[in-house]
Amino acid sequence: MGQSASNVSKFISYPFSWMRGSDKRSDMGKDLVPRGASVFVFKRKGSMYFDEDGDLAHEFYCEVADRKTKKVVMQRVSHNLVPQGDVDLPYPRLHGDLPMIVFETTNMPGNYYVHSLGQSSS
Repeated sequence: MGQSASNVSKFISYPFSWMRGSDKRSDMGKDLVPRGASVFVFKRKGSMYFDEDGDLAHEFYCEVADRKTKKVVMQRVSHNLVPQGDVDLPYPRLHGDLPMIVFETTNMPGNYYVHSLGQSSS
């Protein structure tokens, strides 16, 4: 399934990203996530379709009677269907292209330094 960030979050983050100078990249490769980009996904592409009656389903079938054998068979409908569009997720999720590894360090021995997003480790 496709993922897309919320249009509202893009609209809000765009003015702030150009004020911080996200187009001017002085330290290439230091930022884990580009400035102005969202690490969360708020919507996904729907996988269902609406038919002309307004019903929502993954597939639609209709009954077709064969004149010769007098049997009724189900035939898949593939015309006059409208895609569902974007569907809101119940809670935000991490983007699939997030360039970092997320894991819990409470059960692991040793000292680990946790990097916050957008800061360098210097």
